[in-house]
Parts: sequence; structure tokens; C-alpha cells
Amino acid sequence: MEGQNDNQENQRELDQNVDEVLTVVLGETLKRRRLELGYSMEKLSQLSTVSRGMLGLIESGKTTPSIGILWKLSKTLRIPIGEMIPDLFSQSPRFLPLHEGKVWTSPKNPIKSRVLFQEERERLNLVEWSIEQGKVNQFQHLPQAHDIKIYQVFGSSKIKLKQKSYQLEVGECVFFPISELESIENESNEPSRLLWISTKKFR
Repeated sequence: MEGQNDNQENQRELDQNVDEVLTVVLGETLKRRRLELGYSMEKLSQLSTVSRGMLGLIESGKTTPSIGILWKLSKTLRIPIGEMIPDLFSQSPRFLPLHEGKVWTSPKNPIKSRVLFQEERERLNLVEWSIEQGKVNQFQHLPQAHDIKIYQVFGSSKIKLKQKSYQLEVGECVFFPISELESIENESNEPSRLLWISTKKFR
């Protein structure tokens, strides 16, 4: 019975993580579409009648909008609700086993990455990063014309930007232009796992 309860608890935690990741991806997709159309957040708020504060929460991945709000944003942004989470699910079902996906391991840094999804022309990339204790500070090989959102899945990470540093715990996220990133550090003995969401800039 105890083992069954543990399995149910693990499943609840997994479902919660999936829900949170999808909320982050949804917010990033809506933000990208808004920028494609050249709308400020204030302009989108006026056109959709969705409050500026709610739009900020949605785009930052802090809340999941209701069906009514999604319908308003779908109409205003001219994007079907089914496309608000991009091709990630358009060819469903798609299953990526734990040990599949393009994996890259750094010979110099304590990091391993696994590509979960890559949109055509690399407008959107979802990559799982696993970082052992240590610091990563080489990002020159990554596309500089991208905005990044980092979502902490397990453990914790210290994200150092040019102007500010953030300590991410499970469930927290931060987004920024990749040109601002100086280092990602795991100060714990436990591995850190994060979701790296990269989107091409439209501004």
C-alpha cells in the first residue's frame, strides 16, 4: 500500500510539472505572436479586453488562462487555440522516452542537454539541461538573436546576467535576451535540471 501511495504521489508531482511547463510554453507562444504583430501589451489589452496584469501573468508563465481568455486572445492575435502550444502537440501522440532525443555533453563543463523539441527554422527550441555541481559560462555558440526562458524543474540554479543574478528553485522561471547571460551555476551536490526555452526575437 505504501508503494502504491508513493507511486500516486510521484504521478501527481509529474502531472504538476507537466502542467507548469505547458503554462510556460503557452505564455511564450502568446508573447511571440504578440511581437510578430507588433502589439505592445497595452495595445493587446485594449483589443482583447484582457487586463494588462493578466497578460503579464500569462506571458511570464505564472498563470494558466481560462478558456474565455484564450478565446479572446485567439481572436485578437489571429491564432487558433490549438496552435497556442505549437507543433509540440500537432502530430500527437508524440512520445519521447527518457533516454532518447539528441544529447550533447560538454567535455569542459558539468552540463548535459537533451533536445525535447525543435521547431522548423529553430524559432522555438525546448531543451532539457542537467547540470552537476559547478558553473557553465560559455554560451557563444548559441544563437544570439534569441530570447531565453529558464524553468527550474528539479534542484536549484543560480542564473547570473550582466545586471542581476537570480536563484531559481523548483517551479520558478526567469526570461531574458541570451546576450545578457553570463553564467549558470549549480552550487549544490544534487544535480540541477532545468527546461531551456529559446525563441527567436521579433523586435
